[in-house]
Amino acid sequence: MSYLIVIVFGWFVRRLPKSVAMHLGGMLGRLLCLALGKRRQIALCNLKIAFGNTLTAREHQELCLQSFINVGKVAIEFLRFPKLTHANIWQEVNVTGTEHVVNSLKERRGAIVFLPHFGNWELLALVYGVIIPNQARALAFPLKDRRLNALVWRYREHLSLKLIPRRQAVKETFRALKSNYAVGFFADQDAGREGVFVNFFGRLASAVRGPVTFALKTGAPLHFSLDIRQPDDRHHVHISPRISLERSDDFEQDVRTNTARLMSCLEEHIRQYPGQWLWMHNRWKTPPDLDWQTKRHQRDFLKRC
Repeated sequence: MSYLIVIVFGWFVRRLPKSVAMHLGGMLGRLLCLALGKRRQIALCNLKIAFGNTLTAREHQELCLQSFINVGKVAIEFLRFPKLTHANIWQEVNVTGTEHVVNSLKERRGAIVFLPHFGNWELLALVYGVIIPNQARALAFPLKDRRLNALVWRYREHLSLKLIPRRQAVKETFRALKSNYAVGFFADQDAGREGVFVNFFGRLASAVRGPVTFALKTGAPLHFSLDIRQPDDRHHVHISPRISLERSDDFEQDVRTNTARLMSCLEEHIRQYPGQWLWMHNRWKTPPDLDWQTKRHQRDFLKRC
C-alpha cells in the first residue's frame, strides 16, 4: 500500500507547477507537525536543549514548525527527482566549492564528505552525481519494504551516484576510496553506544565516528558539505575546503577531536538556519557513560596487545 501511494502521489506532484508543489509540501509539513505528536515533542525538547532560554517557547514552536515544513518540502521535491537531468538541475541548484572535492580526487585517495540532514539533504545525491559523475558513493539504510526501497534507491541514484548498503559499509567504503570515489556519510544523528561522545550545543552527544575514522586510516581528504534552502525554494550546496585533521599518538582521541570539529561546524550552520535541520530526530538519545567508555578503551587496548 505504501508503495502504491508513493507511486500515485509522485505521478501527481510531478505534473504540478513547482510553486504549487512547494505550497503542497508546506501543507504536508504542517500536517505532519500536527499528526506526529511524538516527533513534535522530540523536536521541541531538542530545541530547548540547543537554545535554552535564549529563545521563547513560542520561538521554539515556530522553529519546530519550520523544520516540519522543510521535511514536507523535501518529500515533495524527492518525488519530483525524475524530472531533473544533468542539464536542468542547475535551474534549482547552485554549488560553491566544487573545486575542493575535484582537487581532492586528483590525489587518487578518494574523498570523504560529511553530510548532515539539512535543507534538502536528499538532493545532495543528485548534485554529487552531476559534479563528479560516476565517482560518487553514499552510505544508506535500506527500507524494510522491498519495493519501496527499490523505488527510493532508484530516485537517489538517478544521476550516477551509487549507494552503499549499511551492512556492507566498511568493506565497500574502503573499496570505494581505493578506487578514488568520493563517499558521503550522513553522519549527524545519534550513533548509540558505538559512537564517540562530543560537545554539541553544550551537551555531550553520540556522534558517528565513520567519516573521521576512514579519513585518519586511509588519508582520504575530508570535506563538510550541506544544502541550504533559499527563500524561493531553490538550493545552495556548500562544499568546504579539505579539513586539516589533527593527529597525535592517541587514535581514539584523534577521532574524538576531529569529529568534534565537524559537529561544531554543523552547529554553526544550524544556528544560522535553525529551521532547516531535522530537529525531530532524537539527537541526544544516548547519554554518555564514562564507565562504559573506559571499559571499551581497556578492551580495545587488550585487543591491540
